[in-house]
Amino acid sequence: MSLAAIFNVPRTKTELSEWAFAHMANHRDIIRVTYEVLSIALPEYALDPVDPDETGTWQRLHQEMHRDMNSVLGTGGFNLLGVDWHDQNRLSAWIQLNAIEHRQVSNVLRLG
Repeated sequence: MSLAAIFNVPRTKTELSEWAFAHMANHRDIIRVTYEVLSIALPEYALDPVDPDETGTWQRLHQEMHRDMNSVLGTGGFNLLGVDWHDQNRLSAWIQLNAIEHRQVSNVLRLG
């Protein structure tokens, strides 16, 4: 799955589904390669599908996954709580911060 896909800002339900799938796929790649390279098993939480009307649990679990991977890999991170799937300006900013972290971690792990 292309890392570039998680830089796309979803504007429709279909695009959100595609984004959520690509995003979760990248988290799974990070988990897999972290285990293969460092023998550290990062926890995996279900982040796909995304329900834009009920994201409290999703946001908490997502932040935990980022905190865990950043801690293990020594990478920096952002506070990714507070995503608003209905406000395109705020969503766009959040998507960029999230994707920057994914790219940084993917670079460390040499993921494509």
